[in-house]
Amino acid sequence: MFVRQGETYVPTASAGGPWSPSHLHGGSPTGLLALLMEQATADTGLRLSRLTVDLLRPVPAAPLTAELAVVRAGRRLRVLQASLLADGVEVCRASGLFLEQAGAEVPDFGRFETGGLEPRGDRPVMTLAEVGGDGKGGGWTPRGLHTTARICVLDGVGGQGQGRVWMSLPVPVVAGEPCSPLVRAATLSDFGNGIAQLRLAPDVGSINSDLSLYLHRDPRGDWLGLDARARMQDNGTGLVDTTLYDEDGPVGRVLQATLAMPLYAGG
Repeated sequence: MFVRQGETYVPTASAGGPWSPSHLHGGSPTGLLALLMEQATADTGLRLSRLTVDLLRPVPAAPLTAELAVVRAGRRLRVLQASLLADGVEVCRASGLFLEQAGAEVPDFGRFETGGLEPRGDRPVMTLAEVGGDGKGGGWTPRGLHTTARICVLDGVGGQGQGRVWMSLPVPVVAGEPCSPLVRAATLSDFGNGIAQLRLAPDVGSINSDLSLYLHRDPRGDWLGLDARARMQDNGTGLVDTTLYDEDGPVGRVLQATLAMPLYAGG
């Protein structure tokens, strides 16, 4: 999705978004910020527990630079702040909370649920663009992450504000650099709003301005399950709530604030 050139990250066509050919998909900068934070904490033994991303401006399909700072460095807790800049202007900002992994005896009533999404089975593997906003195979004109990530639809994804799918990311976030399941989950977490896209009218959808990802354990495997629900008030603002799964059960939760937005003319 990105190629590192010195201190600059150059997006490829795989990082683009469906709203404009000039802007990136929200998952692309999210994945890049998660990767940078993971690399910065690789020797601490701490694990990402919460990632909050504010999409301050449309992230352009242009070279990006990154800034990263440690806000709090403790033995059991570390907080990082990172930003992406385009031509010196901050376009995206993230806060990452990393926590110690310590053993604990948890009673049955305090455990996470163990049930998961049903298997993919023999359902077809497509892209979100191939599924289309109407669920009938229509697609968006711009190439991007929505034409790169693989999706297997269980149900929904038809503009009705709900969807359950399995997704995978077939390319690394940064060329030549390892992409962990955690980073893949961060990248795909922005798709909750696409999967549960709330079509308010034929030419009006919803766009998210942020996301907060909570992971109570690292996901396993190449496929991530998303069970997403979207709702909106008459004032044009709403919320998408997505539960994340791997084949062993739930791994985390994603919340996204949404805003009603006319759809891109090409999609």
